[in-house]
Amino acid sequence: MCLPGGAETTDADWPLCPQALEVPARPQIDADAPLAAGDVHITADKADLEQDGVSVLQGNVEITRDRQQVSADTITYNKPENTADLEGNVEYWDDAVYLSGDKGHVEFDGETGRFENSRYIIKDNRARGTAGELFHEYDSKTKLEDVDYTTCDPEDNFWKLSASEINLDHESNWGDARNVVFRIKDIPVLYTPYISFPLSDERKTGFLFPSFGNSNRNGAEIETPFYWNIAPEMDAILTPRIMSDSGLMLMGQFRYLLARGEGILNAEYLPSDNDFNNEDRNLIGFTHNQLFSDTGKLFLTYNRVSDKEYFEDFGSNLSVTSTRYLERRAEASYSGNWWNLSGRIQDYQTVDRSIPVTSRPYKRLPQINFNAYSPRNNRQFNYQVKSEISYFDRGDSNGVVTDVNDGLRFDLLPSVSYPIYNASAFVEPKLGLRFTQYDLPDSGTFDSNPNRILPIVSVDSGIFLERDTTLFNTSFLQTLEPRLFYLYIPEDDQDDLPVFDTGQFDFSFDSLFRVDRFSGPDRVGDANQFTVALTSRLINQTTGRDSGYVSLGQIYFLKDRDVFLPGGKTRDEDSSPIVAEIGTVIAGDWKLRGNMQWDPNNNKTEKLVGLMQYNPAPDKVVNLGYRVRRTTDSLTSSVTVTDIEQSDFSFHWPVNQNWSAVGRWTYATADEKTIDLFGGVEYDSCCWGFRVVGRRFLTDADGDSDVGIFLQLELKGLAGLGKSTVEFLEENLPGYQSGF
Repeated sequence: MCLPGGAETTDADWPLCPQALEVPARPQIDADAPLAAGDVHITADKADLEQDGVSVLQGNVEITRDRQQVSADTITYNKPENTADLEGNVEYWDDAVYLSGDKGHVEFDGETGRFENSRYIIKDNRARGTAGELFHEYDSKTKLEDVDYTTCDPEDNFWKLSASEINLDHESNWGDARNVVFRIKDIPVLYTPYISFPLSDERKTGFLFPSFGNSNRNGAEIETPFYWNIAPEMDAILTPRIMSDSGLMLMGQFRYLLARGEGILNAEYLPSDNDFNNEDRNLIGFTHNQLFSDTGKLFLTYNRVSDKEYFEDFGSNLSVTSTRYLERRAEASYSGNWWNLSGRIQDYQTVDRSIPVTSRPYKRLPQINFNAYSPRNNRQFNYQVKSEISYFDRGDSNGVVTDVNDGLRFDLLPSVSYPIYNASAFVEPKLGLRFTQYDLPDSGTFDSNPNRILPIVSVDSGIFLERDTTLFNTSFLQTLEPRLFYLYIPEDDQDDLPVFDTGQFDFSFDSLFRVDRFSGPDRVGDANQFTVALTSRLINQTTGRDSGYVSLGQIYFLKDRDVFLPGGKTRDEDSSPIVAEIGTVIAGDWKLRGNMQWDPNNNKTEKLVGLMQYNPAPDKVVNLGYRVRRTTDSLTSSVTVTDIEQSDFSFHWPVNQNWSAVGRWTYATADEKTIDLFGGVEYDSCCWGFRVVGRRFLTDADGDSDVGIFLQLELKGLAGLGKSTVEFLEENLPGYQSGF
């Protein structure tokens, strides 16, 4: 039991423990009136009392003062000093700890106690153990000597620390120990002269437990991170990473918070890589976000690696090892009620060895954007101006000047629209005029000052219909949303213009309503076309949630498209592929999503993506995916090659209360090759958890792969051992939630 005003100790954070730690009930208080603060209540079978001196109490002696209570066979109570000496079956209770032992001394005014040959339970983090001598300061500190420490259930005792001294700070929620022997099932596995560990999730300076791993590229690995809690607004992690095949890498991460900003700095350095001709290798990455004034924003990022093979050698997954560019950018923006202004300086480091110099991105030195717009009003003219001025520079590569066209580009796009809409329909005609001017002083390919001016005319319209319907005994609101979009842009030969940063958008449902099929101003696509589309939704009338949708659309071309990027060719199809999208939630546990593009001109499916997720509980998830994409030959305008065809299966599923299985398999069907494969098991119990994952994944376009084994041992209430796999699983397994 607890004293009035106290709270019962619960084990809500320890759901796998078989039972709460057995803390004996506190003594009952049989008093005529509630005790006032500082009052002392004493009961005993026999007492030799001294009014203002030292009293000797014997037989079932109990003393209560505020939140502290003690009991013993014999207690010598010194009233002037308000202390008690305890002997025989000694027990002590307060809000933080429970103690039992042979002897003890309690100072009630200082709220401290010292106990010999004691057994203790620390309630907040479910720790327990024995100590030759224990000093406790109520609600503040506990010092233990010749001590064992564990958070395991008495029937388990999987792990414990034995130390000459342990200090627990209950205010900072941190502990440290000296001359520590770490034991698993009473078998010594690790010794350290000093260790610190958290009593909660709060940050504190100290060594973290080492991490272990193994891969075929770097061999056996060990990381020994040191966490530095510099200040409440900044911290750092310094990590030596020892790799048997490459040597010693030094890794560091520094994070900081400002009044209106934040940033992170990552750095890695490997001197004389044994597996890379003894060359030094390094990485640096810096990102900063800052707010200023009322609506101003500043963004800075700088990233660099020493060589193009860095990510292939040290990356942990395909998304890292296939990195093509590293960005360096400084950008500032500011906005008002009707305008916004931004400036940018941008550069890239190309780390993909297969990209030729002439295909690498240009630097923007600088790029300035200014946009202005009037408030959007119904049945009124609405105005908008978009403008950009940029200087593009590709420079040279390793001192070799490339055959490129550096220069300045100015782009201006004013437009006016007149929207007409009500609750069930809308129509919005829009007229724009795009002017683009270049200054190419050193170009030998193009004129020095080419330009282009084109009108852009569009009309967007739609209708919203709805009705009540019932499916599976559930009331839904079903919508029907037909949409018609017309676009006209006259043809203009643009082969006399360079291509600095312009590409062609991937075809999708959203692209049916774009006013330009190109992503930048270097090309404006000619168009005389209209889009027909239809969307239907189901909205649960009880919850208000969207339970599913289906969309279907196609573009009909009234003329051939004669504007293309270099290497392209005139397209003369009468219609685009038909695009279909679907998404639905079935009974809250099943989620389905997919899209398909079917080209009626050659009767072939160009793109198909299907994703299914079954997630009946936080610890149960199964994902199944399939996608295929077929490329279009630019000369014949026909589908000839399957560019991508992949299947993806991943899961996390408990086998029983303690054991779970986890895995993922990504398979390239067309190439008959596994892209990424990992599998493992998790074990989670009262005081410890274990996770092991084996993995094989591609590291480059040549088909080279890496194999690794990652191990994590989590000691609850202490720390983790091994290579942490939580972040990896959260990134690579949709819906995954860690149990520890």
